[in-house]
Amino acid sequence: MKHLIIKGIGPDRPGIVSNISKFVTSNDGNIEESRMIRLGSEFSIIMLIAIPDDSQDNLSNQLESIEGIKFYLTPTRKLSSYEYPNYIISVSGADNEGIVHGVADSIASLGINIIEVITDTQNAPVTGSILFHMVAKVYLGKDKKEELSKKLSRIETDFGLGINLERI
Repeated sequence: MKHLIIKGIGPDRPGIVSNISKFVTSNDGNIEESRMIRLGSEFSIIMLIAIPDDSQDNLSNQLESIEGIKFYLTPTRKLSSYEYPNYIISVSGADNEGIVHGVADSIASLGINIIEVITDTQNAPVTGSILFHMVAKVYLGKDKKEELSKKLSRIETDFGLGINLERI
């Protein structure tokens, strides 16, 4: 078995996830991790699968039959559990330019790798103003927790946000 990343983007419509998962399964593959989302009117996917060595070409041909979506298959390796995230950083507050960069730059300045990040906006219930939400998963050694907390506290103050750093 080998591990592949399936990446794809194209116009959203019902049935895309069903087709992709059917093709992976019909090639004796297993979906191990995935992120699928509609952004605007586009569907986007990134998926880690395990598949027999001789099934990649067939899977690729089947995926290309899904109209309007361009797929890329990239070989990868499965990471060991010590490389999984152990902390979640949650950010919320009024939407302002530069929040993602401020948080990401603080994390990167300490040599910490962001494993996953999700951002979203929504209207506040009463005022209708735009609220920003961000969740980032990181692997954080004990020696960097205090320093990261200080940096996030500065961003919290500068942008008027609520930021929490929690162990998973």
